Amino acid sequence: MERLLSEPLNYLVRLGRSIARGWNQFFFQPADPTPLGLIRVVTGLLAFWNLWVYGLELDVFLADSGWLSKEAVRSLQPPGADWSWSFWFGVPDAWLRTVWVGCLVVTAMMTLGLFSRVTTLLTWIIVVSTVRRVPGLMFGFDQMLSTLCLYLAVSMASGQAVSLDRLIARWRAGRRLLAQRIGGKIATWPLPGGVPTPTVSANLGLRLIQLHLCVIYGMAGISKLQGGMWWTGTAVWPTWIDREFNAFDFTWLADHIWLINLATHATILSEIAYPFLIWNRPIRPLLLVTVAVMHVGIGVTLGLTEFALAMIAMNFAFLSGPWLRSLVAGLPERQPLYRVLYDGACPKCRAGMAFVSACDPAHVVQPIDLTAVNPATVQPELTPERCRGAMQVVRRDGRIFSGWDGVVKLAAIQPLAWPLAWIGRLPVIAQMGRRWYNRYAATRPRDETGAEIPCADDVCGLPTPNANANANANRPLSSRPPKATAQS
Repeated sequence: MERLLSEPLNYLVRLGRSIARGWNQFFFQPADPTPLGLIRVVTGLLAFWNLWVYGLELDVFLADSGWLSKEAVRSLQPPGADWSWSFWFGVPDAWLRTVWVGCLVVTAMMTLGLFSRVTTLLTWIIVVSTVRRVPGLMFGFDQMLSTLCLYLAVSMASGQAVSLDRLIARWRAGRRLLAQRIGGKIATWPLPGGVPTPTVSANLGLRLIQLHLCVIYGMAGISKLQGGMWWTGTAVWPTWIDREFNAFDFTWLADHIWLINLATHATILSEIAYPFLIWNRPIRPLLLVTVAVMHVGIGVTLGLTEFALAMIAMNFAFLSGPWLRSLVAGLPERQPLYRVLYDGACPKCRAGMAFVSACDPAHVVQPIDLTAVNPATVQPELTPERCRGAMQVVRRDGRIFSGWDGVVKLAAIQPLAWPLAWIGRLPVIAQMGRRWYNRYAATRPRDETGAEIPCADDVCGLPTPNANANANANRPLSSRPPKATAQS
């Protein structure tokens, strides 16, 4: 009799503990914030674009003399919705343009990841306020955009990766570290490996988005089961031939009914299966590709481009952080891709390379102080005079980029500097850049005696390598052992 009472009780205790462990592991286990940072970038761009479109006819959309006055909007609210708010209700018409510009600045800062904790919250307020001021224009895109902004604001973790906040933090850490160097030859990088630290807040933000996606797709799939055309396999056909939204002619598909059936059944099956199969790691890539293709099709056939991009961005929550970083920096065993010979006797050169290291958490670039090595052992074509005249960037295959071309090449391998690299390659800009670089290189300060230059700006540059580092640097890139540094 005692066992009949104790066994069920013990089982319930074990079950409760197991549920608690699973709950804590699911929601409160630290996770890589890289996917959340990428979601922030896409969400910020969409919010900026949405506001920009409103600005094309700002008075028509938001002014009292426009389509809907503030009083008209309030009158359309259902009973009991007095709590509904929008800061646009308190903005006079004369200040609309000024406030709109301020909102654009906030969304741009969120996109770049500057003051992320504050700007994500402000962006959510902007998005919700705009939707409630112009309720007649709300559709699925606005709902997805406000949802993403809310979860990014609640987690306060989107600036932990792919952001200016993190770049500035690494730069400041590098300055503090480098300023402590008094002398000597050491072979360590000025900054440790740059993989973003997994955090509980990042995991919470990702889980909220993931669970919301499961609800969205699951409910969408179940609701479609109520439509007869989804059972017959022809539900997508009316949307493909609706010329009100469709910019392309898909009538030719009438001769290929099997494609219409395939698209219809694949859509409903993927939506119903999503809440269950997305948690299976082997199947996850296939399911993510399927829903991405589905949303691209929605964007093309219905013209709902912004909605499609918002949904694809939400699915980034299921991507792997290391995999995302490898798309930009490459695989760890192929680092470094470039070696940079800089003048260690030049304070500004050292400070510049310190900044490059802060922008290079994956260690794609290996800085080498030419005052500590023989440049010819790095690349036979290089001489000390050539290296002192301009920075030399040596690619893995041995190709050399000097001066301004080297600066552009370094910018091209840093995601935040890609726009500058594209601009720097333009013929006119490249010609002006080479002239400026040569003039600057000829007049930059340098300690000809080789003595340590006092640190005047809290940045003493990169430490020079020791003998072991020299031996490693002198080996060809292709023969060097794989580095153990992680990707960022």
